[in-house]
Amino acid sequence: MGVNFPVLKSLSRKYKLLILTLVDLITAFLCWIVFGPPFSAFLASDFEVNMFQTIIQNYLNFLIPMSITYIYFIKSGFYRSSIRYSESRDLISRSLLGSSIFGISWGIVYAAEYEIVRNQFLIATILRSIFLAYVFYAFIQISRDLARILMNSPEPNNLGKSVLIYGAGSAGNELYQALKHNSKFNIIGFFDNSKALSGGEINSIKIYGKDKHLKELSQKYPDLEVYLAIPSLNMSDRRAVISSLEKYKLAVRTIPSLKELVVNQKKLVEMQDLNIHDILPRNPVARSSISFFGLNLMITGAGGSIGSELVRQALSGNPKKIVLLELSETNLYTIQEEIESIIKAGNIAIEVIYLLGDVKDKPRLKEIISNHKIDYVYHAAAYKHVPIVEYHENISEGLRNNIFGTKSLCEAAAECGVRKVVFISTDKAVRPENIMGASKRLAEMIVQSIDSEIKNTKYCIVRFGNVINSSGSVIPLFRKQIAQGGPVTITHKKVTRYFMTISEASSLVIQAGEFANGGDVFILDMGDQVKILDLAEKLIYLSGRNISHDGDSEGIQIQEIGLRPGEKLFEELLISGDKLKTDNTKVFRSIENYPEKEILKKALQDLQDAITTNDVRGILNILKKHVEGFKEIKDV
Repeated sequence: MGVNFPVLKSLSRKYKLLILTLVDLITAFLCWIVFGPPFSAFLASDFEVNMFQTIIQNYLNFLIPMSITYIYFIKSGFYRSSIRYSESRDLISRSLLGSSIFGISWGIVYAAEYEIVRNQFLIATILRSIFLAYVFYAFIQISRDLARILMNSPEPNNLGKSVLIYGAGSAGNELYQALKHNSKFNIIGFFDNSKALSGGEINSIKIYGKDKHLKELSQKYPDLEVYLAIPSLNMSDRRAVISSLEKYKLAVRTIPSLKELVVNQKKLVEMQDLNIHDILPRNPVARSSISFFGLNLMITGAGGSIGSELVRQALSGNPKKIVLLELSETNLYTIQEEIESIIKAGNIAIEVIYLLGDVKDKPRLKEIISNHKIDYVYHAAAYKHVPIVEYHENISEGLRNNIFGTKSLCEAAAECGVRKVVFISTDKAVRPENIMGASKRLAEMIVQSIDSEIKNTKYCIVRFGNVINSSGSVIPLFRKQIAQGGPVTITHKKVTRYFMTISEASSLVIQAGEFANGGDVFILDMGDQVKILDLAEKLIYLSGRNISHDGDSEGIQIQEIGLRPGEKLFEELLISGDKLKTDNTKVFRSIENYPEKEILKKALQDLQDAITTNDVRGILNILKKHVEGFKEIKDV
């Protein structure tokens, strides 16, 4: 535990350094007395010489070397450094050089004063000066060690949360060095299953190495958190470690991976929550490296989850210009602040235009596209939250935006000579059981139909499933519910979903767009579907909590609240036919049917009339007739 010195700790930094400086002066003085002329003369005279008088007579061969040494300490910043971290290599080298200056300068002054250069005592003087330097250095380090012990002694009965560092290598040791002075953390040990390390110690902190130790520690420290400090682990090994910790109900946090340290310039001791790659059994997707050199891009819905990430990734493609079109002023302002910061930090010479606009406003779209000579359009603007669009008073507006907004954009692009339009769709468009999905499927048909008539503009559709951490994603909701103590709510125990990060989805959207020949429907490989119940349980356990199965026992309860209107148990990406390979193993092409031009035109006109009169029953009948697999919702 150590001894507590509240008075010393409460002193200002100026007074602490003043005390340390005085200690150094007194230490140097005592070293000089013992190993310099005073004590030597005292011994040589058989203890008859007056010690005080000898000091007065030889004061210059102390004052001169001490002055030189003190000037060096001041100039080198020796006394500006923190006492708590005085074990650093830089401070050790300064104290070593300073003590050497003291010893050598004393030897020079002493030799000159007594003309030792001319007699046989020169070698003895040189050895004494080296020994004096060595002893002075030792006492400097002892004073720092003592000060550090006093300053870093923990507050009694005020230990922070218990932490077990997983990994006793260099990263684990660096993490320990960063945390050990912080009273918020109580480092109770390291864990490393390496036989060479297990059972050893680092700075008197024990290294554990067996699974039984994890069980014992989790029982002894109920609030125990595990900090994973092995940045060199590959993804599969990392998942294996995290999976092994799950059964002990230990909260797990991690330092960035080696790749994040290099690519994103994160700090080694920057702790972070487990990311989705650590939890879900899937392989991450490599970021795109598409060149947009010389092209003008427009991204609709640029302030949304996907739209904003498309903007970020488009910047790395070095286009001539990017136009951000957004209906929400708040979202546009937010993405503007971020993009301007990125441009400034990276000294990027790309023109970025931030425009308020509605994709339903065709004249406004044509004006923007023409004025800015747009080459590529990425259409991410949509109303996508199923319960919101499903509400009977929002159905008409949801369809007007998702269907007729897409139609206006595609027509404006064709009339203004845009080279390519990439429409971002959703897995909910496949045999939809909700209004939002049906609206996106009908929008897909519009894109395909327009593409069949237009030769100079290529249109394509990119369809994918849930995007992790987007607005409406279940994972941020689960984390929030766990932090609040529960319950965690799921709609149904059998619900499964595809998952992909925003960055991955946006990257594949860009890559898929490069394969467009016109009218293509691209499907992204999202891996296997994941049970939402399994995901909820994993997040609870890795947050260090138990699951309460009866609602009365300690832990987080998982509540089944029932499927929302229009929600499916599982999602699909393919309507019919097979997935055809592309040059990218994560992107597939699908051949999808769509109605003949006249049939689609009539359906859209009927739908427009029903929307105008807000005829919900009529809207549902039209969708049921023209969208394959759409099921009428009973409670509308």
